[in-house]
Amino acid sequence: MTRLPLSVVVPARNEAETIEAVVRHLLSMDWVDEVVVVDNASDDDTAKLAAVAGAKPVYEAQPGMGHAVRAGLAAATHDWVMKVDADLEKFNVKLFSEMVAARESHIGLVKGDWTDPKDNMPMTRLLVKPGIAWLFPGLSGLRSPNTGIYLVNRSLIAHQEIVGNYAADLDIMVRVYAAGAEVIEVDIGRIEHDMRDVGHYNKMAETIMGFLLDCKDTRITEELVVFADKARDVLEGCTGLCALRAKSGALVTVYLGDAGSKEADALQAALAPWPTARVLPLSEKDEFEPKGPENRVQIITTAPLVHTVAEDVAARLVLQGVVGNAPLVIVPPDDQGAYVADHGFDMTPVLDVKSSALRDAGLPETRQPREVFSSLENQENKA
Repeated sequence: MTRLPLSVVVPARNEAETIEAVVRHLLSMDWVDEVVVVDNASDDDTAKLAAVAGAKPVYEAQPGMGHAVRAGLAAATHDWVMKVDADLEKFNVKLFSEMVAARESHIGLVKGDWTDPKDNMPMTRLLVKPGIAWLFPGLSGLRSPNTGIYLVNRSLIAHQEIVGNYAADLDIMVRVYAAGAEVIEVDIGRIEHDMRDVGHYNKMAETIMGFLLDCKDTRITEELVVFADKARDVLEGCTGLCALRAKSGALVTVYLGDAGSKEADALQAALAPWPTARVLPLSEKDEFEPKGPENRVQIITTAPLVHTVAEDVAARLVLQGVVGNAPLVIVPPDDQGAYVADHGFDMTPVLDVKSSALRDAGLPETRQPREVFSSLENQENKA
């Protein structure tokens, strides 16, 4: 099998005393092709000494684990990236090669599972594992879901969108999972950390709880599928929702009857920053199969296609046991009022994305903060 190149990212803040030894130790491993040291707002010579040892130094001025990880993932040369801590003297780094050996095409994330005989992992036991099991049943079997040592295929996720705080490692895991790739664990041995006080755990708990609540709101494991004759209807009707879901990490697929048109190209460019989004010809609609881990799908379609596409696809998915919401109809301008809006979503975080897409397509821009839709189910009930 062809050897896949690998970058190692080391977030570091004021690690001048040890960073040279860490970098040299990593570069001595035959599975390491590059070491990226992210100097996270240090006030010592961390970056300078990392470069002397052979690392690629990156400076991230904003303190926070997530900010450092984002910077490291962006700077890495290779798609497969291992993230490790700067305190490598506590680990048997040779065991990290087991994570490298575990890579396969269907795997997107390899977690390093380690144990500490002096730490009963209260945060993992009492918050992280129950929360993850409740929100993402397919990840409930992980022993160390919040471990900070892992190997990830960054090409699968919008790594530039991960949270900037301590929950970044969880965010990466959830995004890989939502993208339909497998998350596995590899035993990397035992270590002994210094004891942490209650205040440390309180701050961690607050950060992680906020992240888990956000995950519930974003519905990251629910795929969004759009069917439309004209890209213009999507651009005007639901570009914001598509962008918002893709930004969060959800899978988004748009099928267009005019794929290849100027409008379709503008939509594809708007969604390009997020690897979980794709634009395909409408002729391929019957080939749609859920890629997500939990078989949850939400369907949107334009009014002319309601009965010929959305219902057929929805019926097929129901027969396959796929769980999903009722299809939503994009509400284009309609003088007859055939479709009355009964759903709305706040698009404020992606207004610029939608405006740019409309502008690139030669269509009138909008700064409306909400996109509204009509529920097919509700309209039929009224009829």
